[in-house]
Amino acid sequence: MYILEPVAHNTIWGGTKLSGYIPGNSGQVGHLYLVNGHKEMSNVIADGPYRGKNLWEVFAEKKRDWGMEAYDEFPLTIALVDAAEHLSIQVHPDDTAAERLEHKRTGKTESWLFLDAPESGWIYAGCRCKTKEDVEKAVAEEKMEGATGRLEIRENDYVCIEAGTLHAITSGSLVYEIEYGSDYTYRFYDYNRKDREGNSRELHIHKAVQAVRPEIMPKVKQFSEDIWFSEKYYEICRKRNICGYKNMSRTLECISVMDGSGDCNGYAIRGGRSILLLPGEELKEAIIYDAFIARLKKTDGKTG
Repeated sequence: MYILEPVAHNTIWGGTKLSGYIPGNSGQVGHLYLVNGHKEMSNVIADGPYRGKNLWEVFAEKKRDWGMEAYDEFPLTIALVDAAEHLSIQVHPDDTAAERLEHKRTGKTESWLFLDAPESGWIYAGCRCKTKEDVEKAVAEEKMEGATGRLEIRENDYVCIEAGTLHAITSGSLVYEIEYGSDYTYRFYDYNRKDREGNSRELHIHKAVQAVRPEIMPKVKQFSEDIWFSEKYYEICRKRNICGYKNMSRTLECISVMDGSGDCNGYAIRGGRSILLLPGEELKEAIIYDAFIARLKKTDGKTG
């Protein structure tokens, strides 16, 4: 069992909805990373013999014990996302594109559960262009907003963004996000906005054009509690009002607490903390009012 402290990531488009999880942070928090094994934003372990180390370090040592020896980094990233403004119109590479562009063999697929719906009632998802050449033309003519498809979104809607999908979360959204694979994001368009120093964020047009798959059109599903939603690489479930929890699966599970109380190895259960439970391990003496549980579905995938 490993208890993880959340990591706040301030962004140009972030808001204030996540401030209750991170007292003292007055910035624009875009991501609250609940589980992150990438080196730059890795969670610190709060308990046990690995206390003070981060997940990136511990994973390198324990991945064989966790049945994840095929991976260079912990393969799942879980975050809460607060979009006070639109995120950039972007794309993540699939395995083939990641190997060609980054010399890594794992792309990036993610899923979103909308805790708050966007103000507009829609997000950017999918492509209105038929070919990569049409996408390049839209970039040149500064028409990426018109070239990107839209999906109507309501609270509790669920969308899987397959690698290669053109997409962007829009303002007002509060999202539980799970990602599988690498951490590569290629921006097509960022609304010509600038940071406080007057700088524009970097775009990645060349790589983005190579990575985009115009044929992919995501679909919306209604998310139901206590039901496991299954994608190619991962499964997620939302549970409320549970007194303790035991991992009955054959793989490590990530419990991300939205609201809870009690004690775990001497550490308080509270919103924003995540707990990694190995198969057969049990979380006792804790009441979890609201939590997401995620687990890796496939452990023999390619690695980067």
